[in-house]
Amino acid sequence: MVPQFFFFENTMQRVLKNLIIAIISCIWLTAYAQNSPLPEGFTFSMHSDMDQYTRYIIPCVNWLQQTPLNEHKQERDKMNFFVLHWLERNPDIDISMPDYSLKFNGIHREFLCLFLEGWIKYTLETKDTVVTNCSMAGIKSMLDYYHEGKAASIGKIDFLDNLSQIEKEGKLKDLFDTGSTAKNTFLYLKAPYTKHDFKHDENYFGFHYYTINLVNPREIRYRYMLDGYYNKWITTTDGSVTYPRLPPGNYNFRVQASMFPDFGNAAESNYSFNIGKPVWQENWFLSMAVVACLLLVFFIVRQREKNLKNIASLDRMRITFEYEHLKSQINPHFLFNSFNTLANLIAKDQKKAMDYTESLSGLYHNILAHHDNDLVLLSEEFAILDDYISIQKGRFGDALQLEIEIPPEVMQTKKIVPLALQMLIENAIKHNVVSAIFPLVIDIFTDGNEIIIRNVVRPKLSKEKGAGLGLINIKRRYDLLTKKTVSYGQHENEFIVTLPLL
Repeated sequence: MVPQFFFFENTMQRVLKNLIIAIISCIWLTAYAQNSPLPEGFTFSMHSDMDQYTRYIIPCVNWLQQTPLNEHKQERDKMNFFVLHWLERNPDIDISMPDYSLKFNGIHREFLCLFLEGWIKYTLETKDTVVTNCSMAGIKSMLDYYHEGKAASIGKIDFLDNLSQIEKEGKLKDLFDTGSTAKNTFLYLKAPYTKHDFKHDENYFGFHYYTINLVNPREIRYRYMLDGYYNKWITTTDGSVTYPRLPPGNYNFRVQASMFPDFGNAAESNYSFNIGKPVWQENWFLSMAVVACLLLVFFIVRQREKNLKNIASLDRMRITFEYEHLKSQINPHFLFNSFNTLANLIAKDQKKAMDYTESLSGLYHNILAHHDNDLVLLSEEFAILDDYISIQKGRFGDALQLEIEIPPEVMQTKKIVPLALQMLIENAIKHNVVSAIFPLVIDIFTDGNEIIIRNVVRPKLSKEKGAGLGLINIKRRYDLLTKKTVSYGQHENEFIVTLPLL
């Protein structure tokens, strides 16, 4: 029989063979550890009879299985070189390199060596050449080495941890079952988080998964589905999938793996999770928002009703004011005084009589012109006041004096309740002595926000009927239009009225 190390059936196995030969052929070491199973001065020749070396193989394998990776590295390389070259030249041991052994080399080349050396030791000790039994012995050699902590220098290895769990569950032999209904594929899903409940902005998820399959790992296919997002299977050969910016909801990520195109007898794993709604989408928040909207609508309706009532009240107040004002202007005393003054002027000075008549006419025209207005510009209010003062001066002459200090820009921009100034001047005339000896001087000025009307108090001996009603009327009209207050009263020997400018 021609000696052989490997029996290769395809290109992948030839690649594996070349890889192993390259690994062991590049090592040539002369150092020996003190506890080496090889005798001092030991030499190995690949042209010698392999039987003379066989007695050293199991001791060397035992030493390799007991020595940690980070100790005696040179001696370890020498042992691997010796055992694997002995295997290559030995005609009595035939090892078929499976596809899954690539995974062991990917973890670390020493694990591939441990797998092969475990196979060799099992065959030499038991004379059993059944591939499944020999392969299981090789895998057990790796797992024992890993769990005894001898490979601690390369850290934790998920693949070996999962393979160990399969062994503990007594399912290691299932990995070699080639039946169509065999459970020979073990699927492992690495969930992105350990928790299952997330906030609305914690919505980026990446899933990773892989299988342990020793029958035909290259034929493994995956399919996945995210229940609650896209409820259809998506087939792939990739071992990962990402879901960015998932909306709120309940989800269940499912992944299956199988060697068969129809995913018969597939292994499955899943991960359920929930993404919470933002506060503004919670039922309690929506309920509160609805209640708030209803309250807002109720408030708007009530406010509108209140405004309508205010408008109605303002209209009633305006009508009352105009009626009272007009009545006050056409009362017998006012008419008697006005016509008496007019008669005197006609007899003395017809031009002044004409001016007086025009002022009297203009006063009543302005009263009628502004009866629908809630507010008028100060310039318009003073136009009314000019007519009224002209009429009163026809009666009192220089005994009635107005001192006005209002900037032109205020006259053209600020507003006031119509006929308020005329009524305040009328009140001052009613309440105070107006004579050549004691002239009535009325100051009207502003600070930009308010207009102030001020006069020295010289009360008449007898008050006229209705005194004080005009001020109350003005205050009520302001109350309907603004929250700004009207103030009036006597301070020392002066009567002062303050009206807001709007």
